[in-house]
Amino acid sequence: MEKITEFKINTDTWFVFSIFFISTLALFIFLYVAIPYFTRKKHLNRLKYRQKIKHDNYKRLEKKYSERKIANLQENNQKLQIDLKNDLQQILKSNLKTPNFLSFFSNFEKIYPTFDTSIEKITPDITANELKLCALLRLNLSSKEISLLLNITPDSVNKARYRLRKKMELNSKEDLFIFLSSI
Repeated sequence: MEKITEFKINTDTWFVFSIFFISTLALFIFLYVAIPYFTRKKHLNRLKYRQKIKHDNYKRLEKKYSERKIANLQENNQKLQIDLKNDLQQILKSNLKTPNFLSFFSNFEKIYPTFDTSIEKITPDITANELKLCALLRLNLSSKEISLLLNITPDSVNKARYRLRKKMELNSKEDLFIFLSSI
């Protein structure tokens, strides 16, 4: 008779083999989950970094654009102020009784676009002559210069200033030029 050999595995060997198999299986499962997770996380970090760089570049370009725009506006404002001074000089040089203020006031409105409407909000019953006076006072012209431009006496300019202060309800301590400059 043939002897059948029984194949017997030692329980300690079986236990070690089972632990090894389960550990290897757990390691493969962990790597199957962890590798894609870390690659996605790395990819997201790269995307966030690129987005941050794009955002920083956008902010830098926006700042540069606004600085250029401000510089252009300041340059245009200076040109308009020079034109305004030239218009005033031409009006003073021309010895007309009724000087032409059209170009002067059009340049004034380009430099100070909301000046008239702001004054009209403060003082709704202001007249056209008082608006002219306000514009000339806003340019910090003296009473003598204003009187030459408007063909009136310096005393008349001072009286008109007084009436204007009263109409705007300013007290005697408030400076009219500073008030008009803040508008």
